[in-house]
Formats: sequence, C-alpha cells, structure tokens
Amino acid sequence: MTQKDPSDATKYVSTDWLKLGPVADPSTREKMIMLAIEDIRDVGPADFSPMRVSDRLGLKHPLINYHFENRDGLLAEATWWAYQLWSRNVVNSIQNAPANPEKRLRAFVTEEARWAQEFSGMYLLLQHPLASFNSQKLVKARYQKEMADIFDYHLALLAVIVSDLRSGTVSSVEFDKDHLPRALAISNPGALLTAGHVAWMTHGYASWSAGHHVSTNSMEARSVAGLTVALARKTYIDLIIKVAKGI
Repeated sequence: MTQKDPSDATKYVSTDWLKLGPVADPSTREKMIMLAIEDIRDVGPADFSPMRVSDRLGLKHPLINYHFENRDGLLAEATWWAYQLWSRNVVNSIQNAPANPEKRLRAFVTEEARWAQEFSGMYLLLQHPLASFNSQKLVKARYQKEMADIFDYHLALLAVIVSDLRSGTVSSVEFDKDHLPRALAISNPGALLTAGHVAWMTHGYASWSAGHHVSTNSMEARSVAGLTVALARKTYIDLIIKVAKGI
C-alpha cells in the first residue's frame, strides 16, 4: 500500500480547495478549516486530529492555538463552514431542479443523501452536535442566529414545495434567506409544519446514508426477500413524497 504524503495539502490547487468551499485561494486559516472538514469527514469528530491538519499543510502545530485557541475552536469553525456548504447544497438542489414540485422535492432528498455520503463524519457532526459538546457550545455562542436563519430559509423553500404539491401549482423558489415568503406561514401554516416533518425525515435518511452500519452493510449481499439498499432508498423517498402531499 502506498503511504499517503503527510504534507499532501501543500500541493492543493484552486480546484482542490473549491471542493471544500467557495474560496479558490484560501488564507492559511481557511485552509486549516477546510482540511479539518476533510479530516472529520474521513474519521469522524472523535478521532479528528488538528495536528494532522497542520502536518498536511507543513505547518507547526502551535499555529492551531494561534488561529483557533484550541482543538474545540477549530472544530467549531469547521462546523460553521460545513453548515454553510451544506446550506448551499440544499438550496442549489431545489433551485436547479425542474420547475415541478415533486421533482424539486425528490432532487432535494436525493442530493441531501449524496452530500451526506460524501461528507460522512462531517454531516453526522452537523446533525448530531453532541458528538463534540464543547465545540458546539462555541458554535452556539458564535453562530446560533445565523444558523437559525439558514434553517428557516430551508423550511420556507420546503414549505413552498409542499404547498405547490397540494395545490397543483408551481411557485418561484428564487428567493433568499433575507426575503422569505412570510405570507405563506400565515396563509398555509400546515405547509410549514409538514416542511418540518419532511426536513427531519430527510435528515434521518441522509444520516443513515452517511454512516457505515454494521447491521445493514451486508443487506445487498443477503438480499432478504428482495430487499436491497436501492429499493429501501426509493421506498423511503416515496414515503417522504407522500407525507409532503398529505396522502
């Protein structure tokens, strides 16, 4: 087996960094945050190593404390950065889908699961913050308002889709978090409530997609009564669509 270059990230170019955020030429601090996301993605928050981040950039370990105070500080900044990445993924999946409410919702659920699978341990930290309690206290202190605003934005997008599914209409989803369709919450509170159900069902489905589960890893090989991972995924997405439609 070829041993991985411990300072591999010194060779990263713009295309490598753009996979981890909208910054083609990141500062040293931004590089450390993005490499922390890569590390958490690969090994999870429990085994995350800030020293590995420094080594990959060929930097001295004390620079972690200089930029972030400690390991928890770096974890907190990685969480906020990844949350914004996840948010852009959510929004793009809906806004880039065909102008059809069911296709928009299917695109959202499918892409959420794909992103969760790609970012694995990082996605699980976003959705289950108690995996790193001290860093999450920092996230709450620094970014709670911004994160709540982003989540409200996602709910508004889903509420528009739910409302369209039930009324047979196609509404614009080309609004941003600073211009939410507030009237929808007043005129159709049921759509907003269902949007919450859809969001949590999707988080659960995506979290399962992100992990490596001992009990289900051999599902494909066993093919119990024709049950496959692909069929299980399709069945659950169909269930989310039915909940959204109110069936």
